[in-house]
Order: sequence, then structure tokens, then C-alpha cells
Amino acid sequence: MRRYGFAGCLMMMAVALRADTLENRFLELPKESRRQTGPLFWLHGDETPERLNAVLDKVAEGGNGAFTAESRPHKEWLGEGWYRDLGICLDAAKRHDLKMWIFDEDWWPSQTVAGKVPQQYAAKRLKGQALLLKPGARYDGNPAKDAAFVALVAGRLDKEGRAVMADSLVDLSPLARKGPVSWRTPADGAAWQVMIFSWVTAPRLKQGNRLSVDGMSRDCVAWFIRTVYEPHDARFGEAFGKTISGYFYDEPETAGDWGTELDATFKARGVGWMPCYVAWLFTLAGEAQPAAKYQYAVARAETWGRTMFGGITEWCRRRDVLSIGHFMEHNRLYVHNDYCAGDMMLLQKYSSMGGIDAVFDQFVMGQRDTRRDAPCWQTPKLASSISHVYGKADDLAMCEIFGARGQDLTYPEMKWWADRMQVCGVNVMIPHSFNPRAPHDTDCPPYFYNGGFEPRLALYRVWADYTSRLSLLLAGGRHVCPVAVLFSGNARQVGAYTTPEDLTSALQDALYDCDWLPFERFEDGVTKIKGNELRLHGERYRALVVPPAEGITFAALEKVRAFFEAGGTVIGYGRLPERSLTLGKTAADIARLRETIWGADARPGKSACRTGRRGGRSYFLAEQPTPEALAAALGEAGVPPVLRVLSGETGGWVYALRRVDREGRDVLFIANQNTNDAARAFTFHAPDAAGVPEVWDAMRGEVTSVPWRKEADDVSFDLTLEGGESALVRFAKRDAGRPARLTSASRPVATLPVFPDASADPVVYPVAPDNALTVSPVTGSVFQGVVTVPPELLADGRNAYLVCDMEGRHGSPDTLRILKATYAAIDGAGSADVTRFVSERVRGGARVVPALPSILGGDPAYGHVKTLTVEYEDDGKRATVSARDGARITLRPQAETAAAVRVNGAYAGGFIGNPCRVNITRHLQPGSNTVRVEPFGVQNVRVETY
Repeated sequence: MRRYGFAGCLMMMAVALRADTLENRFLELPKESRRQTGPLFWLHGDETPERLNAVLDKVAEGGNGAFTAESRPHKEWLGEGWYRDLGICLDAAKRHDLKMWIFDEDWWPSQTVAGKVPQQYAAKRLKGQALLLKPGARYDGNPAKDAAFVALVAGRLDKEGRAVMADSLVDLSPLARKGPVSWRTPADGAAWQVMIFSWVTAPRLKQGNRLSVDGMSRDCVAWFIRTVYEPHDARFGEAFGKTISGYFYDEPETAGDWGTELDATFKARGVGWMPCYVAWLFTLAGEAQPAAKYQYAVARAETWGRTMFGGITEWCRRRDVLSIGHFMEHNRLYVHNDYCAGDMMLLQKYSSMGGIDAVFDQFVMGQRDTRRDAPCWQTPKLASSISHVYGKADDLAMCEIFGARGQDLTYPEMKWWADRMQVCGVNVMIPHSFNPRAPHDTDCPPYFYNGGFEPRLALYRVWADYTSRLSLLLAGGRHVCPVAVLFSGNARQVGAYTTPEDLTSALQDALYDCDWLPFERFEDGVTKIKGNELRLHGERYRALVVPPAEGITFAALEKVRAFFEAGGTVIGYGRLPERSLTLGKTAADIARLRETIWGADARPGKSACRTGRRGGRSYFLAEQPTPEALAAALGEAGVPPVLRVLSGETGGWVYALRRVDREGRDVLFIANQNTNDAARAFTFHAPDAAGVPEVWDAMRGEVTSVPWRKEADDVSFDLTLEGGESALVRFAKRDAGRPARLTSASRPVATLPVFPDASADPVVYPVAPDNALTVSPVTGSVFQGVVTVPPELLADGRNAYLVCDMEGRHGSPDTLRILKATYAAIDGAGSADVTRFVSERVRGGARVVPALPSILGGDPAYGHVKTLTVEYEDDGKRATVSARDGARITLRPQAETAAAVRVNGAYAGGFIGNPCRVNITRHLQPGSNTVRVEPFGVQNVRVETY
């Protein structure tokens, strides 16, 4: 047996500790550092074990650290075939050291249990019946004989006989539950209204036309968990918390508005249920109506969140796994009654992390809001805010990304989308998808492997490495954020309310980060006022934005005043609150608080409305504040941005995220989302940063230095970014002597040409069969070369880079032919053959085809979501591309600025976007070296040493 002395053990421990530093994990990317990147892996029930294992091998080769086993749909979901295929996935996950998530539905939306929800467990809607009683009249009835009976309430009508007086409500429910009720109105000379509340089964969901589980009743949620979750635990429980990370839910809806747990929520919140019930279905007199209706809406969302999502998460927690997923967020569905009970944040706060879906063309390079599904631009901020303000572990927030974008999705697009997510705080990427059926499927591509017929597969590893490195540095530690924006989805139901997308964008343009902070989280004791800061978990907000809302809760505005008086900065814009959303408080109460904060005659302007004794400032800005106006107000108040631009042109497309990492060092992610190829030279100023700025290149896996200057408590540094190139900047404790970051002005010590290797066996990508339903638009090209490296060029700590130039477009102008074009509703409601329309457009010289009814000769299914699918041939190569209604299809795609590189047979990295170079130092050897670059044509391939 080999033995080690004490000194030897210490040395080994030191080596192990050194190897586990954040830098080492960043450079080497062990599997544990890849867990936040992992695709959907589809199961249908008709794939062989060999096929499943072959595609799972590709998932592992792609640099993923996880995957989600998704029924799409599986023909035996919850049957033995489903568990058989999950077992195959689990064995592969163990073999490849991958984490596995389990999809909780046969397809989507979740919580419909494959359309088999029994009536008794289905979502419920509150129903009301009103009976008018004249003065002195009697009510006689036996409403509780109905099994769906909920409550019996009486109330005096106002003088007009139209609304119920909140202070007159009488609960007749106890009488009703004893049997027939005979009740006479008081002798007050007024008309009364008796209201019978009961429940009915909620409508079927908008997606899938199925009943869904009642998320507001504990017995219904228990049935759901017992039916869907527990059978997986029974079979695979030994892997829970080890290989199996948890469950994934997908686009659940909230058709119900009542459940058996609702009254407990009212009690816990200290709110009387009777006025809320009446306001929800009828009308209360005066100021009580908006307040009571708001309280019902919030209690409904809280109940659904706590009972359904909290119930699932707690069940998972007891088994050491997590519950993650997403709702429908686009087009403000995150504040829609039927999709998330009016406020997604109040539901998803009970999940293990915030999450969104980014699909179709909801994000388009160079555009903030697309014509379809807008607004989407700030949905990532919604997800990360949930994780930040509710203290989710490591600030993890997820995105199911790229679904239905089409096989013509490019890798520069994928990087651009990922940068958008990461700079907004979303750091768990779930790409859509690896599909074992591909290429014989049309279900919402892209398919990154596509059955072996996607030449760009090698680039997936480059993308996965990139986003995994970003996630490694941008999760854990602490988020540094100067601004909190008060938010309430349900305030929008009871009056004018402006959602925070435009404000958030203006703040980001001014390089200020923000979190959306729900009223209830702000009001509770977890959010504390400490001097001029709001402290919440690791957050330290210096400024608070009050939304342009007609109404606000008294507790929220009272705490806003307390923050202002403690020295905090408060910003209103557009309108200041007038109504109370708290029962028992009036508009006059709100006015007194408002005037204390902003004064009696606040008008939109640039100057502070009021300055408090402790230095607090209040501002009232225009309805759509500009980045300049926000920066001026916050700057005057002494609230610094995340980053300042001292020189250089951002073009309005440079954003910043700041964190303190796991090792206590400041980290900036500077996302440059400019889409042109121009390099931009910047001088940045990082307020309150300490240390030496280093650029941690997430694309190339290297750490370099940049020119910098210490300025009092801040740091300034110079940074040149190519078009679309983003950068991580980490502030080290001391100067570590890093090599200088290369720019276009850098000159190599030596340049070695890489000559084509005539002896190499040619590489030919497989051609998709004629019956393939999804075909890559790309014809792959592989460069194989050889370079001879003198030993001296690898000495003295020099770095060697593989550098190349990209070739141009594929195909010639005369080789494009449209084979078939179809414009169809994705739910099968209607379709139209539009081959002639598309062919005529192409013959006219167009290479971009909008998916619009006006272009394509009419709408085949009005009101339904549609896609345009075009099958075409270009220079003898077939391709199929698709785009959602309102987007565009681009035919004959341009060769992408991207490459994956292998040196001497080993994967050496790659690049997506400029600069077109890869650090290959550790892969080179003195003498002859082989080089492989794919999947696009390259020229002038060379090795440059610095």
C-alpha cells in the first residue's frame, strides 16, 4: 500500500484546493461547472434504446452538464414505456456524469395530466348569484344543499341600489350550513342584496383544451403529486439529489380563481374575506371596491402559488431535488389572470428559481421588440428578479431557450440571445432541443444534432462552453444592483398601471441595473431599511422606483415614505398613486403619504421634488423617462451606475451586470449587443470597484490584462470590443502579470501559415435523406491543415493563437428554387399552400420572406398562432426553414462567423463572432501539428504567437 507522510498529505490538499479555484474551473470547465447548461431531450416512446443512447452521447459530447427528459409526447407517459425510457436516460446520465431533470407532463401545458384530470380535482371558478331584497323582505333558501356551495353573504345596497356597502356585510354561511335559511333584512329602510357563492368547474385551458388541476385546493394538489410525481420517486428515488436534480414544469395556466385554501390565505393576510368575494364578482360602494378586488386577486395568486407550486417544491425539497419551470411570459401574459393568476412573481416565488421561455423569434438580433409577442425584451429581468428578491440559491434563474426558432437559427444569434439572458441575470440555459426523431420531425426545431445531419453540431460545444463560463462567474456570490422597481401584477386589474418594461430598458441603457420588487415582498419584514439602502438578502438597493399606478397598498407607500425619510432615493414617473388598495384606508390616507414624499404639487421635471432631513430625495419624472433623465436624477442623488462609459460609442446596445463572485471579487459582465462588425474602443469607469481588472474570456477560456487606472475608490480601464463581442471583467486582489489582451493593434512575434493537409482523409458531412422533414440550411465545410512549430516559439510563456478569415456566402444567385411553402396554424386549425406567393417573391430577387397574412394571400386561421414553413433547394442542397407569424424567413443564409477547432485531434475550443481566433497554446507541440476547423469555409489560416 502506498503511504504518504503528513507533509505529503498537506501538499496534496494544497494542490487540490488550488485546482478547485474559480479560475481553474473557469479554464478547465469540469462537469460540475457545466450544470447550468443542458438541453431538452425528447422522448416519444418509439425510439430504440440504441437510438436514445446515441443521441444522449451527443448531448454529453456537446459540453452539457445536464439535460431534461421531456415527453414530446411519449405514447406511454406514466406507463411502463415511459419509465423504461427514463431508465435509459438515467443510466446514460450516470455514465456521462450528467444531471437529469424530469418533465412533469405528457407535453404541455403542465398540470393537465395528459388530459385525464378528474372533474373532482379540476380547477374551480367562483360563481355568484345575487338576490335583491326590498326593505323588510325575507330571504328563504337552502343554498348549502348544493355540494359546490361556498358562502352566503348579505349586504346593504347604497342609495342608488347599485353597489353593496362594505361595512354592512353579514355572513350567513354558518346558518346555511345548518340547513334552510330564513333571514329578514334589518329595519333600516334600505334595500339589501343576498349573494350566494358557489363554484363551478373552470373552463378548459387555452392551450390544449384540457382541464387542469385545481392549484388552490390542497386535496387536488395532493392528487396531482400522487399521480405524477410519486411514481417517479418510487422507481428512481435512489437517484434523487444525486443524478436526478428535479422536475421541470412547462407553461401551466390558472383557469381557476377559487379553491379550498383561499380563506386561509385571507386569514393569514389579516384581510376579511367577505368584501373581497363581493368585490370579485359584484360591486362594493366607494373606495372599498378596488381595494377589496385587489386583495382577492393577490390572495388568489398567493393561494395558487403556495398550494400548487409551494406544494410541489416542498415535496421535492424533502427528497433533495428542485422544482423549476416557466409560465407564458410574452405579451404581458405574466400579469394575465388566466396564465398566472395575474402575477407570475407571486406564483413562481414558490419554485426553486425564477424562469422564462424564449422561443420563436421573440428575440431578434438588433431589435428590442419584435412585431410578434411584444413585449419580450425584459422577460429575463422578470425571471432574475424572482430569484434575487426571494433569495433563491446562488441567484439561479433559468430560460428554456430557442424553441421553435427554426433550424436556420445561427450560432451568432445563439450567442446574442445568451448574452441578453446573462446580462439580465438569467444564468441557467435549457436549449430546445436534442430530438431523437430528427430529422424525421417538424416539431418546433431547431434540433442541434438533427440525427447527424446538422453540420454545425461542433459549434454547440463552443456555445455551451461560452455560456457555462458566463454562468460560473455570474451565479453564486451576490448581485450588485442599485435600483429596485416596485411591482404588482394585480394592481393592473383594478386601475391604470404601467408595467416596468420601458423603465427597465431605460435604466439598462443608462447602465443601471434593477430588480422588480413585488409590493408584498417590499412590505414584509425581510426587506429592511438601513440608512439610505433597502437590504434584501444580498441586495443593497440605493433607489426605489414607484410604478405609475392608480392604486397602491397603504403599507407599501408607508414604507416608501420611511425609506425616503431614512435618506433613500425615491423616483416616481408618469403618475403618482391616488387610490388605496388596502381595505380600511382611503385616498386621503394615500394623499398624505404621497405629499410627504413628493410634496403637494409635484409636477414631472428634472429636479428633486423634496429633500429629506437625512438626505433622501424624491423625483417625479416624465411618463417615459429617458436614460439621460434617469441617469441625471440618480447621479444627483449620489446613486452610481453599474458602469460608466468615459469614452466610446455604445450605440445604445451595451449593457452591464455586476456581481461579487464566490471568492468575494467584483465581476462585471459587459454585454455588447451591437450587431455590426465594427470594433469599439471604450474607457469604462467602475464605481466602488477594488482591485486589478482582468478580462476573463468566456469564449476562449483565457485570462488577460487591460490598461487600467486607480481613481480614489474606483477603477477605470480600457477595453476594445469587436462587433457583438461581450466581456467578463473580474477585479483581482493584485496584479498577477497576465498577458495583455489582444486588439487589432497587437502585433504577433511570429506568424506561421497553416497549409492544407493533402494527406488527410477528406471529411464529408452526411446528407439528409430525401424523406427528412427538417434539413439544415448549411452545407458544412472542413479545413484540415498542418503547421510546423519551432520549439523556441513555445518557450518563455508565449501564447499561440489559431487565427483565420471567414469565407463569404453560400450558393450563387441563380440556384435558389422553392419546392414547397406552407402557412399553417400550429394547432392544426387551418393551413394554406403559399408556394406560389413565396416563389414569386424569390423570383423578384427577394431573399427575405415575411410570415404575414398580407404577404401570403390571407390568414388561414384567424386568431391562431401560425408558422410559415419553406422547403427550398439551393445549389443542389435542400433545406427547410420556418418562422412564426410576424417574423421573417431568410433564404440562403450567410456563412456564420464561427468555428470549432481541433489541434492534434484534441478539441481546442472555438469562437462565435469576432475576433476569429482561438488560444491553442497547450495543444501545440514542437514540430508538426494537425489542425481542423469546421463547419464553415475559412481562408488564410495561421498560427500567431504573442
